[in-house]
Amino acid sequence: MQNRTTPGVTQRPRVRVAALVLLALAAAYQCFWRIASENVGGDEATYVKAGLAYVHGAFELNREHPPTAKYLFGLAQLVAGDGATGPRVLVGAMVVIGAAVMFWWLRREVSFWAGYAAAALWTLTPRGGAGARVDRVALLDPVMTFFALVALFAIWMWLRTDRWWWLPLSAVLMAASVTSKVSTLVLLPAFLVAPMLFRKWRALAIGGPVWLGVFVVTGVALYAPMGMVSAIRYMLDVQGGQNAGGHPVILGGVVHQFAPWWANALFLQEGVGTGVVVVFVVGVLLAAVVRPGRLVVFLAVPLALLVVFYSFVAKVALPTYYSAWVPFIVLLAAIGLARLAALPPRRLTATVSTLLVLVALVASAPFARTVWETRPVGIARLVPLLRHEGVRSGNVYFAGISPSAYVEYVPTGAVRDVRDAPFAAIVIGNDERFPPPVEVRDLLTSERSSFERVRLDDIVVWIPDGEVVADGTGLTVRR
Repeated sequence: MQNRTTPGVTQRPRVRVAALVLLALAAAYQCFWRIASENVGGDEATYVKAGLAYVHGAFELNREHPPTAKYLFGLAQLVAGDGATGPRVLVGAMVVIGAAVMFWWLRREVSFWAGYAAAALWTLTPRGGAGARVDRVALLDPVMTFFALVALFAIWMWLRTDRWWWLPLSAVLMAASVTSKVSTLVLLPAFLVAPMLFRKWRALAIGGPVWLGVFVVTGVALYAPMGMVSAIRYMLDVQGGQNAGGHPVILGGVVHQFAPWWANALFLQEGVGTGVVVVFVVGVLLAAVVRPGRLVVFLAVPLALLVVFYSFVAKVALPTYYSAWVPFIVLLAAIGLARLAALPPRRLTATVSTLLVLVALVASAPFARTVWETRPVGIARLVPLLRHEGVRSGNVYFAGISPSAYVEYVPTGAVRDVRDAPFAAIVIGNDERFPPPVEVRDLLTSERSSFERVRLDDIVVWIPDGEVVADGTGLTVRR
């Protein structure tokens, strides 16, 4: 039996150091392994190109989104070279730093293993929706989320330590979040709630205006190079138009022009997996019912604000949006599991808590395999195939594929209208938002023998033994 002066196994420094080393290695693998091999999507290509243009003083590209994330993508390319690799490494570094912040935060407020659980759940679980994981590609959402998380941590530290410099740091970080992508503007009430939780009314009365002033000045400074007034006006016009007109999205095999309120919850379940979601739900519920404190309330506020905004205010839902919820879900779940482990009988509750974390990590194993097998797929393999088959010029017709998926790989000669015939090849994907028209379906059925059919992962390439032309009644192959 262990005596009172001997620490338990989980309390021993060597065990904790070994656990941290293992987590660091696993996180590095999940965030950086074969980071350059993944396909470059259209949105990612747009942000990367815009970022490089911004650091060279040209601000015409992608003015419908704020500039800060793209500044960082541009700076990353100045260091690592043109292309998506540098920005992807930057986003991966933000994931790792975010994990360190989570660990430090909960280690200080709850326990070492609460912080460890948060860091593990954040770095090792999947977040599908773009690429192998949302934050393995250079999108705006991970940058926005990172800065918001660290800004909230900073305001908490200001109130906990009374060190003045945490206050302006929080404001600067939050300005960086909002000027990366504007969605986190809805989190501003959380910064008012924080001093109320501590009943620090003087801090609220004095620090509030200071925080707001630094936030505004930083935001203006970050926006100024691209022309703040015109850029914001353009952004509001574009985003307002999308909100009014909708954006097609596939949910359960059905195309919706306007996303239903539950769309992001479905994307969360699909993106992280059912096993991980179950652990998240159990952990968050435990945090809410087992000795909830100020930190639980503080973390619940931004989560609630984001859920309400994305579910009920925004009329557009994309598969990556739920990722802004995840850091707060992870923190709350880690607190809940730590509270469970502290309940008597501790051997039983600690075992159950550990098993729940392991369930989430085991359920994430397919993601680790996906990372290991990452390679260029589908559309990224198209041009080498066409060159191998002797197709070196002419239009390539696309259906069942979002233009954003192929524009980076087929920048010229890619068409979507049958009136642009003749075609040197036809490429069909499985995106139900862009089905092939009847002329293409009839051609591929009636003249099947005139085509070589090649499957490249999620697309099918039809290469004719001549060229596809319009004959007045439809399409045919002319030899």
